[in-house]
Amino acid sequence: PRTKAIIPVHLYGHPVNMGPILEIAGQHRLRVVEDAAEAIGACYEGDRVGSLGDVGCFSFYGNKVLTTGEGGMITTTNPALAERVAFLKDHGMSKDRRYWHPEIGFNYRLTNLQAAVGLAQLERVEQFIARKRENARCYSSALGAVQGIRVPPEADWARSVYWMYSVLVEDDFGMSRDELMAALRRAGIDTRPFFYPIHTMPPYATGESFPIAEELAGKGLNLPSSATLTETDVERVARAIASLKGGGA
Repeated sequence: PRTKAIIPVHLYGHPVNMGPILEIAGQHRLRVVEDAAEAIGACYEGDRVGSLGDVGCFSFYGNKVLTTGEGGMITTTNPALAERVAFLKDHGMSKDRRYWHPEIGFNYRLTNLQAAVGLAQLERVEQFIARKRENARCYSSALGAVQGIRVPPEADWARSVYWMYSVLVEDDFGMSRDELMAALRRAGIDTRPFFYPIHTMPPYATGESFPIAEELAGKGLNLPSSATLTETDVERVARAIASLKGGGA
């Protein structure tokens, strides 16, 4: 009864299964705020993420598919909400009375230079996505048969943009996720672990256990995923992982 909104997170470039969430939200008159920070261009049943809920939120940090260095974007089809957001992000300044602040707002404005970079990248975003999807296809083709490496799925109703190419290092690979990371680092290949689950962070810790999230966090590995990677680069990473199967040095 205290719930006001649902915030689904389109994680690592793959969209959330939005149908059930939107159904629950409709039943209980809840707002849906899509966190699409990592998934610009991803689709759920043909519709773009960020257009399915009441609000969509995107990140343009330096490692995102589309970047302005820092900053982000909010999307909505609600004109009143769009006006409210524009008001709050500009110090809460009245649009009719310059330098008059009827409410306390925020300084959440992109600079003109950042916006120009973002608009130029927007013209090429489908190229970036196509490159990431092709690199993901190459990774999956090369790693799909490596025992102990579980490649990322793409649901039938989804188009993933593979912000990161994310695998799970299972027990039968022969070394742990962290051991594989260290071995790849020695080979000159940088990787990243999955995020820690929120419930394990000190500010949010309640003592509860969420085994699936904890297992994914312990086994998850993000491989090099830049849109600038070539097929040769992807094959090099995949060969290095395959050669380490069973604990090879």
